[in-house]
Amino acid sequence: MPSAAPVLVQPLRLAGPGDRRLVTGPLTALHGWSSTRTPEGAIRFTSPCRTAALSMDGDGGSPVAWTVHGYTRPGAEPLWRASFSSGTPAEITAAFTTVLAAGLHSRHYDYPPGTPASVLAARGWVPDRESRRGFHDQLSPDGWALYRHRLGHQPHEEEVAGLVPATWTMLAGTPRFPSWHAEFTAGVPFPPLVSAALAFSDPGPVLRPTGEVPTRHRAFVTVLRDSSGGRPPGPPRLAEASAAHLPLSRPAPTARRR
Repeated sequence: MPSAAPVLVQPLRLAGPGDRRLVTGPLTALHGWSSTRTPEGAIRFTSPCRTAALSMDGDGGSPVAWTVHGYTRPGAEPLWRASFSSGTPAEITAAFTTVLAAGLHSRHYDYPPGTPASVLAARGWVPDRESRRGFHDQLSPDGWALYRHRLGHQPHEEEVAGLVPATWTMLAGTPRFPSWHAEFTAGVPFPPLVSAALAFSDPGPVLRPTGEVPTRHRAFVTVLRDSSGGRPPGPPRLAEASAAHLPLSRPAPTARRR
C-alpha cells in the first residue's frame, strides 16, 4: 500500500497529527480571527475581541505545536494557557479552539454544564492506581492514555508561564514517555476543555495517510483501508457532552506498559 494511501485509524488520540487546517480554518473563516507572524517566526491568530490568541510553532511539513492564551481584556497579562505539543491530533486541538472561539461572545455561559472528568468516566476511563502523589489520573480503557489533574495550589503566574505543572494534562502513550501531551492551566474555560476531552476519548475512526500513523502506535491502533473517499470528520460538538453520560462499548483494558 503506498505510504500516502488514506486509511481509517482508531482511536483518534493515537492516529497522528492530521490536517492543521482543522484548527485554523474555523477560526479565520467562521469566527474572523486575524493572523500575523511574530518576530520569533510563529504564526499568531487573534480573536476579534483580542481576548484570545493562538500561536502555531513550526512550519513546512513538520508537525506543529499550538499554544492558546486567554486574556481578561486586550493588552492584559495572560489569564490562562492551553498548549498542545507537536504530534497532537489536529481534531483534539480543533475541538478546543473551535468551541473557545464560538463561545467568546457569551463567555461560554450558554454551553451545557459538564466536566472533563465526568465525560471520561462515562466513556469508561477509570482512576489510575499508580497516580503520582499530588495528582489524580484517569486511565483510558486501552491503557494508552491518561487525563491528569494536579491537586493543590500553585502560583498562577508560574503555571501560565509553564514553570510548574499545569492543572490538567492529557497524555497519549506512557506517562513517562508520552507521544504527545496537552496542558491546561487554571482559568481555562470548561466548555472548550470538555470538548477537547470528548475528542481525546473519541474512539474514532479518523482518516489519515498511512505514512502519518506514528510507528510507535501501530501495534496499538486499528487501521482499516478506506473505501469511501470521504473527508476526515470534524471535531466533536460540545452538545455531545450530554450524550457522553451513556457509557460506550469499549474493548477490555490491556495491561499498560511503562
